Amino acid sequence: MRRSAKSRLLPRAAVFVAAALAGSAVALIAGMASASSFTLSVHKNVHVTNDPTKTFRIKPVNKHEAVAVGPAGYAVYTFQGETTHHLICTSKGANGCLGFWPPVQVKSAKGISKAPGIKGKLGTFHRKGVGLQLTLNGQPLYYFAPDIMSGNKGQAVGDELKTFGSIWHIVTAGSGNVSQGPTSPQPTMPTTTTTTTPYPGY
Repeated sequence: MRRSAKSRLLPRAAVFVAAALAGSAVALIAGMASASSFTLSVHKNVHVTNDPTKTFRIKPVNKHEAVAVGPAGYAVYTFQGETTHHLICTSKGANGCLGFWPPVQVKSAKGISKAPGIKGKLGTFHRKGVGLQLTLNGQPLYYFAPDIMSGNKGQAVGDELKTFGSIWHIVTAGSGNVSQGPTSPQPTMPTTTTTTTPYPGY
């Protein structure tokens, strides 16, 4: 059922809070692309959920599985229907998609690799205003700002969300050279900010 125009409006203060969180997340991962090599690893037993963002979820997700993660240990996602020649997540700024879903950036296409459990072929493409972005089977890869801001690398909350015109999917992985990942939660931000993050442009 389609929501009314009134119900789609977001409080201005909430938008500013969300934008600030997203901006901080982008700043935290800015240094990830500076290394000469980049390995897409696998963490097993990650708690994949989307309950904190249930307003935008396609279906409830609550499971533990092995997922692909960047060098800092945060899960990566693909955007349904998106390719390097057809970018859907494009806008920056306070209400922009790239603020909430930061691209997975790399320094060089020569230094990329992945764990055996991750199926598909890695690639890169030059993206205006971003630099070199990592792809998997031709699909651009992204992080999710709330995952990064929570500091909990054992949890990912962006799977099966519909925002900015399409649906986000976490990249899962099979058996291979996988790491257990964090055995205890990392320090988290107050739940009042994490669970109420709005998504302008939905």
